[in-house]
Amino acid sequence: MSNQYLLEELQETLDKQLAWRKKELSLIAGNINTSKEEVLNTLIRAGISLLYAHWEGYIKIAAREYLAYLNAQECKVSELQENFLVLHLKKTIIDVKQSNKTTKFATLLDKINNQDNECFKVKQMDKDIISTESNLKFDVLKEILFSLGLEVEKFELKKQIIDRKLLKKRNAIAHGEYINLVDKDNDDEAKKDFEELYHIILELMDEFKEQIIDAGLKKTYLKVSS
Repeated sequence: MSNQYLLEELQETLDKQLAWRKKELSLIAGNINTSKEEVLNTLIRAGISLLYAHWEGYIKIAAREYLAYLNAQECKVSELQENFLVLHLKKTIIDVKQSNKTTKFATLLDKINNQDNECFKVKQMDKDIISTESNLKFDVLKEILFSLGLEVEKFELKKQIIDRKLLKKRNAIAHGEYINLVDKDNDDEAKKDFEELYHIILELMDEFKEQIIDAGLKKTYLKVSS
């Protein structure tokens, strides 16, 4: 199986994961657009919950798929950018911290000293490798972006929208709080607010996917030759 085929396979997986999520979200967005008053408020609450679920779910799955792709490349750790060295050693570092045994420190030292001979391999499904903390606010996303060597700038511009308009409202809804999202006789404003949030979060999911595919295509995960 060639690297090019693997990249095409990765893109197909990410596209499929995004497509069904967009389809489901478009259905609830359509219902919101034709509803009013109390029904509208209920649907927007449901819409925010679903939007967050797809936001967290897609970022987690896409990140793990990218790591699976990198595992398949069988690159030497010494050939990769330093963020991947951190990921490669992360589980061992956590084990050392938790046990505080001298033998564990020796294992870590051995891995560091022999990294030039090791291929990059991580257990991408391990929550210590990629974690959304079940609360994918901007600061958590920033850690994931760093771990994968992706750019943070476009996401940082939407920090307040992620944290306040999506996370804060979703958390209140998830914890059983009643929040009124529709002002009396102002259905249109509530619809506009949801539509704006809906489009921005989908754009960020697209951006995450595009950065992953671009990194795979340009091999920016590799160190730059001096």
